[in-house]
Amino acid sequence: MKAYKTAILFSTSLLIVACGGGSADPVPEPSNGQFSLAVSDSPMFGVSHVGMVMSELVMTDSSGEVHRYDLGGMTFNLLDYQGANSHMVVSDIELPEGHYQDVHLNIVEGDGNQGCYVENGQGRHGLRIADGHLPVEDFEIVAGQHHSMTLEIDLYRGLSYEQGEYQLHHEGMWSVDNRYMGHLLGEVDAQWIADCEATHADEAPIGGLFSHLAYLYPNNVTRLEHMADMGITPPDNMTAPLAVTRMMQDSDGNWFFSMGYLPEGDYRIGYSCLGHVDDPISDNVTSGNFKMFKDAGSITVESGSAGGQENVHVCGDGNGGHHGGGHGGT
Repeated sequence: MKAYKTAILFSTSLLIVACGGGSADPVPEPSNGQFSLAVSDSPMFGVSHVGMVMSELVMTDSSGEVHRYDLGGMTFNLLDYQGANSHMVVSDIELPEGHYQDVHLNIVEGDGNQGCYVENGQGRHGLRIADGHLPVEDFEIVAGQHHSMTLEIDLYRGLSYEQGEYQLHHEGMWSVDNRYMGHLLGEVDAQWIADCEATHADEAPIGGLFSHLAYLYPNNVTRLEHMADMGITPPDNMTAPLAVTRMMQDSDGNWFFSMGYLPEGDYRIGYSCLGHVDDPISDNVTSGNFKMFKDAGSITVESGSAGGQENVHVCGDGNGGHHGGGHGGT
């Protein structure tokens, strides 16, 4: 499901100047292109609602002029837009051609009553975001063309609970040109799930529900021993994941995971059932009980002819081709 928001449009005034013998010729209107921006996320265990409240989109052009677009306190639940689903923030706004930088979405920080918030089954908690905004990559507008981007928010890597409130860090975010990204759908071997839980029975959380996670790494990671956890500073000779997402089951019990809006390229995937001991800030490999359980092999994410191609990866024996109902399953 995609939600669409009416975009805020602006136009450039036509300037008239006197020229020659008193006649007035119009100065040509600057050549414009169009820009769209959407937001998506990956699912997270233990969180039922991530309320986002956005106030404005801000960007600076190459001449130093700051462009601001009022979003009117746009409010939505980030968890409604997982995998290949996204929430449209602005659609088809017109911009003069050129380079845009310092692009970001300002948000309304929350205290649990107003602004951004998180619900985790134990009430509503305020959500604060680093620097009060969500960063977006620089982009180029070409006259007569439409540039479409998506900001992906990886909650496992970016969201932490600190001193009674939630914090969302920029390390768990990236943005992509929609023409050059693809989506990843993983079919997971159920035996991996059973074996990991049996191997780490002593690490079972309260209630016995393990947190099964898929970890995405750059493809230069070639061994299980090189796959670090989510800590900000990985141990020596290990590589931190680029993205992390929860493994889920469909109505038939098949295990799967999805990752949306990945830049096209080569990656490697790891699996662990010990996500409940993997803090997004700390190194839990050398100072905790986290261990990666399986190297799920390499995968090439292809964008397809127009971007957004679905790439299926089979982990172990997979699940017989059952895709778990597609992206955003529960």
